[in-house]
Amino acid sequence: MSGRTEINIEFLKNNSMSINEKIEAEALELINEKDLIFTKPILIEGKAYLTEDTLIINLDIKFYVSLPCSFCNELFEKEIIIKNFYITEKLSNIDNSYDFKQEVRNACFLEIPSYVECKDKCSKRQSLNNFLNQKNQNFPFANLKEK
Repeated sequence: MSGRTEINIEFLKNNSMSINEKIEAEALELINEKDLIFTKPILIEGKAYLTEDTLIINLDIKFYVSLPCSFCNELFEKEIIIKNFYITEKLSNIDNSYDFKQEVRNACFLEIPSYVECKDKCSKRQSLNNFLNQKNQNFPFANLKEK
């Protein structure tokens, strides 16, 4: 696994291409932050092929991030899998090669959840249930009438 994200179009004119790459987060410019840490290399598997006028890339992407739990704020590692991610590009827009790094980077960021819970059931959740289950008795627009 070399970590390459570039596809040679000349090679694809007579062949399809298997993709099996292990890429460090830094190579994809996935920046680690205080509350978002890419903990392992990104695994990319798939294939690339040409139709008459289009490059088609079909990928499965797997990566791990450490995120804070929404209840206890402890960091925990979450596995994220993207199945059947397709990239298409007109051949007229490509010179000699096509680098799919930016598309994989964007797909990874789009799949990171904004709300996560450690161990699928955080132990601190129970202590917050009293606040979460309170009914709101304030109806500020209850007296409004339609005209």
